[in-house]
Amino acid sequence: MDRLIEKFKPDAVIDVVLQACHSYNIESIKVGRNVQDKHGLPFLKIVTDYSQSDVGQIGARVEALLEMCRQ
Repeated sequence: MDRLIEKFKPDAVIDVVLQACHSYNIESIKVGRNVQDKHGLPFLKIVTDYSQSDVGQIGARVEALLEMCRQ
């Protein structure tokens, strides 16, 4: 993750976790801490089951993250 951040210099990091995947959900905590503490980047964790029911909520959260990046 560190090498990718250094290479591509993103404005933020989004981690998408499948709702039933507990292992990735736990790992996401470490990823978020690293992204925020070490690199100072905004981090968004999205937990989804890939159904259409959360499309609006995910869209709103991504828009809020993009707004943070614009400031």
